[in-house]
Amino acid sequence: MKITPLPLIMLICLFTFTTQAKDGHYTEYVGASGKIDWTNASVSAIGYGVAAAGKNPKVAPLLACRAAIVDAQRNLLESFYGVRVTATTLVSNYMLTSDEVKSSVEGTVKGAIIKSRINRVDGSCKVELQAPLRGKAANSIYKNLYNAQASNFNFKMFFSDFISTAHAASLTIPLADNKKELQQQIDLLNQRVLTIEELLQSSTITEPKNLEISGIVIDVRGSLFIPSLDPKIRKSSGEILYPSVKNASQIIDRGQLVSLFSNDVNFALEHPLVGDNPLLIKAQKTWSNNPTEIALSGVDAEKMGYLVDNNKIENIGVIIVLE
Repeated sequence: MKITPLPLIMLICLFTFTTQAKDGHYTEYVGASGKIDWTNASVSAIGYGVAAAGKNPKVAPLLACRAAIVDAQRNLLESFYGVRVTATTLVSNYMLTSDEVKSSVEGTVKGAIIKSRINRVDGSCKVELQAPLRGKAANSIYKNLYNAQASNFNFKMFFSDFISTAHAASLTIPLADNKKELQQQIDLLNQRVLTIEELLQSSTITEPKNLEISGIVIDVRGSLFIPSLDPKIRKSSGEILYPSVKNASQIIDRGQLVSLFSNDVNFALEHPLVGDNPLLIKAQKTWSNNPTEIALSGVDAEKMGYLVDNNKIENIGVIIVLE
């Protein structure tokens, strides 16, 4: 029997890869025996065990399975380490810096359910454990994530459109030759700025017909998008449409994921999470070469912006479809 050198085995275990079934589920494999089901929002891992030599044959299978559960719990915790939060951070990063995240993830692993248990003919036992990403684990991660984002909120980007438009308006006014003409032009500029402010404070998008939706499906197939706990949907200008800072508290309270993921559009459109009347949006690219963030433009950006501005997205589900 050919034995694979240990360094090669270790190298293989470091890679995260995906293999997509045809059932609509987007699955990502992590660690040695772990799996992230981004469609079910769950993490699972396999463990193996054998009974110590000399044990009573009647209890040996039970002891083997007990050892397999311990092995599976260790592998499951390792799998949680590899869950992607953003393009540059993993759950392991938050476990190192937050006792709350560490405690919630470890508690979730201890409470994992046994999906399968097989006593094998060689006397060993194979166990598969599964634990949810949603709930306490997601709640603690989102608290840390959104608190950090709120402290780094960029007000300059928030006002960039207003500043740019006001500046453009000022450029259309020629220089004055006397004080009276200058005052008239200042008054004209003030009126234009006031008009801009009124437009910004009100919805400039009329409500599209049939936009009473039950959920959103975003098709990003063909792009470099990858799943994470914190996918972002932005305008092409960079403004975050979803999830915004203002609705972060609802996401934290629910303990659900910002979005689920699928590899099949029809499966996503029929998923209970998005209800009977989902809105389908086709996204062409990721934002600023960030593989966990989506850029929308044109009508799709307007629709998404309208839904966010009118609080129509707080209690609906989002599914992102990728390859």
